[in-house]
Amino acid sequence: MERVDADEIKMAEIAKHPIGVVILYIQAVIGLSVAAFLAYFLTPVVVTNSDDAFFYATLFMVGGAFLTVLVLAVATFIYFQNRLIMTDRNITQILQYGLFNRKVSQLNISNVEDVTALQNGVLQTMFNYGTLKIETAGEQMNFNFTNCPSPGHYAKIILDAREKMLGQMEHDDPDFHRNNDGDRPVGSETNTNQTLMDSIKDLGAETLKQASNK
Repeated sequence: MERVDADEIKMAEIAKHPIGVVILYIQAVIGLSVAAFLAYFLTPVVVTNSDDAFFYATLFMVGGAFLTVLVLAVATFIYFQNRLIMTDRNITQILQYGLFNRKVSQLNISNVEDVTALQNGVLQTMFNYGTLKIETAGEQMNFNFTNCPSPGHYAKIILDAREKMLGQMEHDDPDFHRNNDGDRPVGSETNTNQTLMDSIKDLGAETLKQASNK
């Protein structure tokens, strides 16, 4: 589903905003700083020899820094594997939960009911990112793409593509649009009523004809 077919036009491929990993890096640096402070402050209490205490604290911090860099590298790779691919026909959402755990969902753009761009807080407004919420019809799952850059811009692209596709489908099949109940195409009720009226007229004409013959 991640491959764009030859008859589709790729409109956008959205990766998550870098602010997500930047916040993760800041948290990691703060955590590492706290760990360093505790290591160099508490180790001399446990180890009486100051040289040994410094050596063990340094060894602990080198191991902690290496582990932190490794975790950050994996987290960054996983974070940027999450993306949204939009074509003129389909929307594909790729959610990467781990190195070996991902979910790929695809939605036909004609099934989109509404698209909402949500931006809450100072950071999202300042750095222009937020949540792109794509609501679908029926029992299909909604798409919620968090940390989406310029969500308002991409929401407009999806809505414009939806209107274009619906217009094309209406052009190809005039009975495509359905009534509010979704039971039958708009205009079918009018056609049914017209057929009924024609039947009544034919029946009345036949009755008058029989009466005249008598």
